[in-house]
Amino acid sequence: MPACAASLRLLADETRLRLLHLLDREPLTVAELTAVLDLGQSSISGHLAKLKQAGLVHDVAEGSAHRYRLRDDAPETLRLAWTAARQLSLGDPAVAADQRALEQHRAASGHDWVARVAGCLHREYAPGRTWDSLAHAFAAAGRFGRCCDIGAGDGALAGLLAAASTTLTCIDPSPQMIAAGRARCSESNLANVTWIEAAGEKLPLKDGSQDTVLLLQSLQYVDRPEAVLHECGRVLAAHGRLLVLTLAEHGHEEAARYGHRHRGFRDADLRAWIKPWCGKPRLVHLPPEARAPRFQSILLTADKNHA
Repeated sequence: MPACAASLRLLADETRLRLLHLLDREPLTVAELTAVLDLGQSSISGHLAKLKQAGLVHDVAEGSAHRYRLRDDAPETLRLAWTAARQLSLGDPAVAADQRALEQHRAASGHDWVARVAGCLHREYAPGRTWDSLAHAFAAAGRFGRCCDIGAGDGALAGLLAAASTTLTCIDPSPQMIAAGRARCSESNLANVTWIEAAGEKLPLKDGSQDTVLLLQSLQYVDRPEAVLHECGRVLAAHGRLLVLTLAEHGHEEAARYGHRHRGFRDADLRAWIKPWCGKPRLVHLPPEARAPRFQSILLTADKNHA
């Protein structure tokens, strides 16, 4: 009950509700919020500090200022409380007045949306400019040939990969995932996709039968990753390519709730496991996730030596 009461008190304040409605429209700095609401900077900063401490907003440095935005990963109960409070207060005249004041401020400053997001575009939403659409675009431009996706899950990526593959073999040890994947591909009429229930440590594929092998955030789920990567080398054709996207070594206990058998991997181990069949792997550490606990991914690509 104390947590519930704290959330209700947080959202019962008129100024904090006005701030949230403005941030729901777009990320804003303290200076911008001060100008729009015509309130003192210390008052605005104090309310933002409470919202940030509760986990409903966060700020990102932008030069000498900080731009505040609503959190996508806010605690579920608090997020639901805000959704209800937003609906109840949406028709309040003060909210409409604040929206008009924001538009007037934008017009007076002469800054359009493009100018405002310069330097932080990677954190902003723009219609059509989503990771989903970008992933489809890059995959469509790819050429995977005979492709095998190890740990394919329920086929969420099958449609994306199938378009760039002559054949796509999706392998997963879970019968539930296989059933869901087959149903998904059937609904999408993906005729070049085959589903096989099997473990990555013993792939039911012929030697040298694949042009591309993918492990997309699936290596941390297998029992013996070194055995899986050995199998990748076996089934790859000469000059075939392996692409591994996995987690870097970490100490986050949270990973266990997702069924991970390994807390990420060290660069040295990944290199050693593919050394018998690959000369010069390429390994890149991607930026940590914005969402806590900020897992970091590794992208490993390797071409099989000429037999």
